[in-house]
Amino acid sequence: MGSIASIIADLKFGRSSLFESIEALSERELTAIPVYDDWTVKDVLAHIIGWDQHVIKILPMILQNRTDEIPGIDVEEYNQQTRVAWQDKSLAQVLAEIESTHQQIVDILTSVDHVDIDKRRERRGRTITIRSYVIDIMLEHERQHAVEIEQWRKTVDQAIDPEAVKTMLVQTRAKFMTVLDRFKEDDVLAPNAIGDWSINDVVGHIADWEQVILKGARHLNDPSRPAVTPVSDTIEEWNQIMAATRADKSWPENYQYLLRTHLAMDEFVATLKPDAWKLRGPYPWSEQGSLAELLTHAAEHYTDHLPDLEGWYKKRYDQPNA
Repeated sequence: MGSIASIIADLKFGRSSLFESIEALSERELTAIPVYDDWTVKDVLAHIIGWDQHVIKILPMILQNRTDEIPGIDVEEYNQQTRVAWQDKSLAQVLAEIESTHQQIVDILTSVDHVDIDKRRERRGRTITIRSYVIDIMLEHERQHAVEIEQWRKTVDQAIDPEAVKTMLVQTRAKFMTVLDRFKEDDVLAPNAIGDWSINDVVGHIADWEQVILKGARHLNDPSRPAVTPVSDTIEEWNQIMAATRADKSWPENYQYLLRTHLAMDEFVATLKPDAWKLRGPYPWSEQGSLAELLTHAAEHYTDHLPDLEGWYKKRYDQPNA
């Protein structure tokens, strides 16, 4: 039969197993890659929130012997409604809510007399108990979704393509450097090229971030290496602080800094064994994921800033002659 404490322990274990199934997945993996059909992990979590909210609503009704008042639900329609309700919310909001709703259920059950768990009640001609109608269904529901996610994440890891990441890093970097090397030094140092930054500032900024990513990647690959202190939640503030520390660096110094960063990254990538790309853990900011995706962030950073270079180049060199 089990005590209330053991029932709550089972529920907590079920929820923790669900969380373990998504541990160390990146935000992109949680929000952009479908687990099945077009449902992402975030959608699955929203779906579970919806059923938690249903339990929070009906548990008091059962305890008050108002079981006949429990409304019927079109399951498919309700699943879609709960999914849609959270689509515009952030992943952080979803994760906070799924913790909150579960705790509310635990709090309700904590105050329940154990005999009420298996007390037989009638609902529209059907005999139900809290155990059969709520607890067993919750446990099985979460177990099923945890298993689905565990199976899905195996396919996510299998899809990691080290050669594609290497190629992306080489190509995005090359496109950036091709434009960069066309500038004259005066134009690289000109203020307010991109917002209040010069091209020199942008180059230092990219090198700074790649160094941070490289340190994080080294730790993921070898946890005995020092962990990277996470960047402040306010990344823009960190960017400005780092820009200020480089304010007195000349163009040759920043350019050589970027080239040394390229070399260090290339040397690290060359040492990686095939399985290392699938290693997972915290990133040097408030996210986590695979080593492969962390290195992808380094490649994408060049793509992010390439339009800045191209725009400034056009402004400086493609003006019609007066």
